[in-house]
Amino acid sequence: MTAALALPAQPAHVCSGNQPVILSEIYRPELNLVYWQRQAEQAVLNYARFLAGSECHFTSKSSVLSEPEVADWLNDVLPEHPDKAAFTEDVALLADMFSCLFDLPRIGVRLQVLQQAMCPKFHVDKVPCRLVTTYTGATTEWREQAVAGSDTAAEHFVPPYSVVLLKGDGWWQNEGRGIVHRSPAASPEDPRVFLSFDFAN
Repeated sequence: MTAALALPAQPAHVCSGNQPVILSEIYRPELNLVYWQRQAEQAVLNYARFLAGSECHFTSKSSVLSEPEVADWLNDVLPEHPDKAAFTEDVALLADMFSCLFDLPRIGVRLQVLQQAMCPKFHVDKVPCRLVTTYTGATTEWREQAVAGSDTAAEHFVPPYSVVLLKGDGWWQNEGRGIVHRSPAASPEDPRVFLSFDFAN
């Protein structure tokens, strides 16, 4: 596999690259956010925009599945469109990566079209680790810890279409150190097509 190429310098607890192997860096104890900055595939984006459109009426689907079940489940619950297969294949690929990375027999899958911020306040998840990606609309926003003597903290958006791993307080020996993040704004005019995977247990 081609080695990950590092992207511009990040704070000490964040790591990014333009190859999927970068996601394995989440096991480094000092890292709390890792993202793969990938290129958008047009067919996948076409289907995501279809899901977000007012004529589709799609809102949300979620389930707990083994990785081999994901593609069949998506075929059953998602509406038909010429680019559905490309979208399903992309989600199934990410499910396979997440399952293999953490050796998970089952994962929690959630696919939503969001017209408002799901979690608008900065917070830390209590989970071990969550994978998120946004197919349309604004991406996850994360915050650095405030500098000593200051009440403010730098805020950042993950680049569009990136695949993100967010380490929470539930990660081993990470209590009180999970990444601080929030959902960005969304609206009916600028909806977000959001996918997440969680540890099923």
